[in-house]
Amino acid sequence: MENSHQAPFGWRMDQAESLIRKRVLSIDPDFVCFQELPGLVPYVETHELIPANTVSHCGNLATLLRRGLLDQVESRAIGRNAVLSAMESVGFSIANVHLPPGSQGEVERLAAIERIVSICPTPNLLVVGDTNTRISETSAIEALGIRGELPPAPTWDSRRNRFREDGKRFTAYFTRYFHRGGCEVKDVRVFNQAWNVDDARFFLSDHFALAGRVNL
Repeated sequence: MENSHQAPFGWRMDQAESLIRKRVLSIDPDFVCFQELPGLVPYVETHELIPANTVSHCGNLATLLRRGLLDQVESRAIGRNAVLSAMESVGFSIANVHLPPGSQGEVERLAAIERIVSICPTPNLLVVGDTNTRISETSAIEALGIRGELPPAPTWDSRRNRFREDGKRFTAYFTRYFHRGGCEVKDVRVFNQAWNVDDARFFLSDHFALAGRVNL
């Protein structure tokens, strides 16, 4: 929820929150996973905040759940990297993650995913969020018994998304998902189109939002 340097002059956090709310309502998901929040959790009237949360190396993680489902979920923070929410009645868990950054963080990322997999109480698991993983790490992660798939388009593209003026221009799949058990991830979308507000074209984050549907 930082401001892109391409945002209109005077752009406020509550305006960004309003657009995030609009996007969530249009998708109508059961789970919403946020990373790198500044302490404010965007308000969505159809959802409740899962009480487990943590602070990663950069901002807060928060998970929203559709109203009426909260009493079916047990949640816990796993270190500073993840919030794991389990619905044992249907045998499904979702881990909202923000894993350590940089090429030097590969060992820590693998260890974090290994811990999530080992702790997860259900046969079906989805790990999703800002994984910071490189494509070359997929085989080592899959050796833990969790499958990795790339979204249909990069979820980081600093050639198109000039969120900051400085920095290297490249594409990556930092925001992505891994799953195990009988999970089938379908209808995956990457929201890589800029918002148009007050004659300005800009993004709300340096990452592109990711959405999909899990069938059990």
